[in-house]
Amino acid sequence: MTITDNHLEVAYRKLKSLVYYDKTDLRLRQRLAEFECDSNFKEKLGEVKKVLNSDDSVQERLFKRWLNQISFRIVPKGIEKNTFNKNENADNSGKFISNVTSAKVFEVEKVNYFFDGPIQIQLLAVLWIMFEGRFLDSQLGEECYGSRLEDGLGNSDDNSAGLFRKYHEHYARWWDSGIRKANQLLTEEQTSVCILNLDIQEYYYHIRLDVQAIAKAINETKSEEIDQSVAETSPSNLLRCLEAICLTFRQAIDPCLQLTHEGVSSLDSGIPIGLCSSPLLANWYLRDFDKAVKTRLRPAYYGRYVDDILLVVPASEEPSKENPVATFMDRALVQSGLLHDLKDNRYEIATPGGLFLQPNKCILQYFDADHSIAGLDKFRDKLEKSGSDFMLMPVDEADSTLEDVAYDLLYEGSVNKFRSVKGIVENRYELAKYLARQTILHLLTDDPPDTEISSGLRKFFKGKNAIEFHDLWERVFTFFLVAGDTKAANAFIKHVRTEIKRVQFVKQQSITERLVSNLEEHLSLCIAISGALGNPVLQLSEEQQTATEAFRRANLIRHHFVRLPLLNYTTYSGPLNSRSVIDSVKIDSLKMQWSPRYVNFDECLLLAYSCYGKRGVLQVLQFARDIYRTINRQEVENIDWNSTSVEGKDSDA
Repeated sequence: MTITDNHLEVAYRKLKSLVYYDKTDLRLRQRLAEFECDSNFKEKLGEVKKVLNSDDSVQERLFKRWLNQISFRIVPKGIEKNTFNKNENADNSGKFISNVTSAKVFEVEKVNYFFDGPIQIQLLAVLWIMFEGRFLDSQLGEECYGSRLEDGLGNSDDNSAGLFRKYHEHYARWWDSGIRKANQLLTEEQTSVCILNLDIQEYYYHIRLDVQAIAKAINETKSEEIDQSVAETSPSNLLRCLEAICLTFRQAIDPCLQLTHEGVSSLDSGIPIGLCSSPLLANWYLRDFDKAVKTRLRPAYYGRYVDDILLVVPASEEPSKENPVATFMDRALVQSGLLHDLKDNRYEIATPGGLFLQPNKCILQYFDADHSIAGLDKFRDKLEKSGSDFMLMPVDEADSTLEDVAYDLLYEGSVNKFRSVKGIVENRYELAKYLARQTILHLLTDDPPDTEISSGLRKFFKGKNAIEFHDLWERVFTFFLVAGDTKAANAFIKHVRTEIKRVQFVKQQSITERLVSNLEEHLSLCIAISGALGNPVLQLSEEQQTATEAFRRANLIRHHFVRLPLLNYTTYSGPLNSRSVIDSVKIDSLKMQWSPRYVNFDECLLLAYSCYGKRGVLQVLQFARDIYRTINRQEVENIDWNSTSVEGKDSDA
């Protein structure tokens, strides 16, 4: 196998598209933007080809240099709730509920380690998926929903930017299929059901990679595809590189991992969270468990979203009232040989070993066919509603306040009784939708900043919420920028910086220092990427200014908030939330060549009209066609062209 320039370009577009649609890893986004904006961009791409086309890639000097640059970020996963704010108190002492989330110190209970390394390594991982990983994906059944590869990946004519299928569609289908099957059994077959949701404990850290087994599986499937009787069993250059990357990452995090994940064994090589090949490997690693569930348990429905498992099992009798979860797990999963007996308060998966389920994280729902299934129907309706796009703005929700959507009351009994209130919880999903709606509303109108919204955001992000919802900081700064609320943005950043200083990991100073440093870096990148849309509402440091310019030049901004369609594909350097452009601008050929997303033809028409609106309809259509073809690398379908196409060139607008 020889890597060509075309392979590299396709792999880079796939990586860029994957990063572009990701909403969390801003460090990887920054790395990619800086990589593309480097004056030696083409030479750096060529280095990947040089390494992979060598006889022994792992021993190449360049590859070893990339390995030495591998690092990691620590991200908080959970914060210990303040004693005075817990809602589950002893029955005899009454119930105490408070909206106070502030404290002198925020004790972080759990953390995750994210891969941080050169873009060349991410490109190696993408190329491995294109050439070899796709054969592992083809071995997975329809019950595996998460992180599945695009159809046609690896074909000789594959020139698309697609790598993994869309997340939200498959996640919704994973749950919906299970609920629909349960509903069918209850209503059509009058059969009671148990719905079991399982989550594997710290899955990525407990995976034990066997490169020989991976190579064998790849080569067997590959030989079947090309009708070859004997398959090679030795790992390829690409796979050996991937193994070295995973081992180097594990060695990098190991000193910290021993302090934060005591249950991880030295046998658990693990795979890096944040390396684009990891979701595929995580999927394939449980293939034998999938087969065992289908053959031994034979549930009515089995669906797995990477390490999140959903089972629908017909129930001949109601689970034991004394300990229903443990009884059901023992009868259905232990006795069938899928799990080992409960030990140290956790179940071990039989095949592959070294993976554990915690009983307190297992959720069992029982529905009797002779009783009402309204709860199941409501849950399905909620899922269908949640599957709608964040950008949709229903009229009945447009005037809702932040407090209306960002908090949920937990009830124990009637919702009409104040004494039934069990607690107050924050709703991440609804807050994200609310921020998106309000930002779009400000793009569509000239309304001044709403002090009520700004005040609500500051209150919501008070105390531990500022840390637990750090993934929403960027959306807040984007809202402030579009709304032009400089005062609120300055107040917000001061507040968040104060809360970051309160973070602490169970008196482990080395972990605490990394956590604080990584959160501060994330905050800085949130400001930088929001500032890339237009005139920043905050004064940028030199480092933030560099990042902002890279995000803008590499077109790794959030295109939803660009007022004029495809304005970010031109040489225009002003605010992208402007209503009109006075200065003459040109199409940026590099931005079109390395577009991170698919663009619709109507967007191309609007851009073409702004450039050729005075030159006739035919020229507008021809130019729009050229824009579409250059960005998407395909012709516009279902349109008849009766004139010679105009070649795409830089054109004054």
